[in-house]
Amino acid sequence: MKILNLVGLRNARSPFFYISERMDIAYLADHKEVIPILAQWFYKEWAYLHPDRTLADVEQLIGERTNTNKIPVALVAFDNRELLGTVCLKVHDMDTRLKLSPWLAGLYISAPWRRQGIGATLVSAIEKKAHELGIEKLYLHTPESETFYSRLGWQVKERPQYHGYPVCLMQKNIVL
Repeated sequence: MKILNLVGLRNARSPFFYISERMDIAYLADHKEVIPILAQWFYKEWAYLHPDRTLADVEQLIGERTNTNKIPVALVAFDNRELLGTVCLKVHDMDTRLKLSPWLAGLYISAPWRRQGIGATLVSAIEKKAHELGIEKLYLHTPESETFYSRLGWQVKERPQYHGYPVCLMQKNIVL
């Protein structure tokens, strides 16, 4: 398994959670076999925001995130060989805010592994990757995780409706 150089993040402890010492973070590019699982997770979680997308569409979109040195890029977390979660950087994530770019998107942690610091670790890892790519500011939108991201230093930009649902649009300057 090819592991990212995440100095200061691997085996990190969040102020709120414990993270397994066995957790590894890798590029999705090195683990394309998990794309169908990620597609199922995403489709189940967020299909309501894009009712015109099929599961096959979602799988194809995730497959586009298999870069390592340019956007779109995705990271995946494993405990031994068990897939725990994912996060990515993409050019756009809201078709109503095309002037804002790039975006942290697709943070998803498998249900049994939630509330253990994995999400915070993945966010830190993708922020580090953004910094390596020369990105100075990131955006994200979330229907229900504003408090989580606020704890990680994200700031509310606005609270728009997106495809008929209220979301919180957030931003963060990337300074490591």
